[in-house]
Amino acid sequence: MLPLKQCPVCKGVEFRPFAMDTWTPERLHFAQAQCKACGILAAQPQASEIEIENYYKHYYYQEQWSDPEAYWVSNTEMFSRYEFPLIKQLWADSPPPAAGEVAEVGCGYGITLDFLQRAGYRVRGCELSSKAVAFCRSKGLDVVEGKSPGMPLPRQAFDMVVTRHVIEHVSDPRLFVEELVQLAKPGGLIVIVTEDAYITQYAWDRFRHKLAGKIPNYRSSTDHTFVFQGGHLRTLLADAGCGDVRTKSFSYGSMNESWHWRLYKNLFRTLDKLTGHGEFLMAVGCRK
Repeated sequence: MLPLKQCPVCKGVEFRPFAMDTWTPERLHFAQAQCKACGILAAQPQASEIEIENYYKHYYYQEQWSDPEAYWVSNTEMFSRYEFPLIKQLWADSPPPAAGEVAEVGCGYGITLDFLQRAGYRVRGCELSSKAVAFCRSKGLDVVEGKSPGMPLPRQAFDMVVTRHVIEHVSDPRLFVEELVQLAKPGGLIVIVTEDAYITQYAWDRFRHKLAGKIPNYRSSTDHTFVFQGGHLRTLLADAGCGDVRTKSFSYGSMNESWHWRLYKNLFRTLDKLTGHGEFLMAVGCRK
């Protein structure tokens, strides 16, 4: 594991401790720090590039998300109900052309590609896991195996480039966003979906731990290298050559949860809406 010496967004070099869990062998990270200048959350120390690549090639889909059919059903519902309507809302002024070409980076089991293909777009995907690539191809999807940097997809070829729940896993988000923008045609859209660094439920949990004199727990997934707020994504996309970058937070509805847990979470979700936050964050930018 390697110490993070500089913030990838603002180039700050000072970090404050933020959260910590007990280390276990299956975890990529166990401690989290916050940049004093811009507030981004970062694993500190961080898994090396080789450790991250091996984790997603040989563990993530084999162990954590081992049932592609179940994952396909649940994620198709979430994307169609929450994310695709929000994408259309954020791109309203400059939608991609009908039957336009779309690339998804880190496409996993291909849920988004399949949905967009059925919506009339021509789709291609790139994914690190050979297991996930094989499953995508079994569904008739055009997916290549590869990673960033160096994705084996043509540059300036796509009307829209989508990446869902990937940027939080990479070791260099600035380089990752630059490569996403390079894939898009001039005027093409870049869509990024990730975890929101701030929700009121986690803020309350941190407050309770501090009152008890304890180090707050690691609330985001321990395989997330960075956790962003809207301003961070706006900066990365703008610096990479995008204009008119728009962001919005959102949350999924309660599913298959006990009534008291739904009541608890929905209370915080209401507070999130009032403060402009949510469990997830979407950014849409247009390449200049």
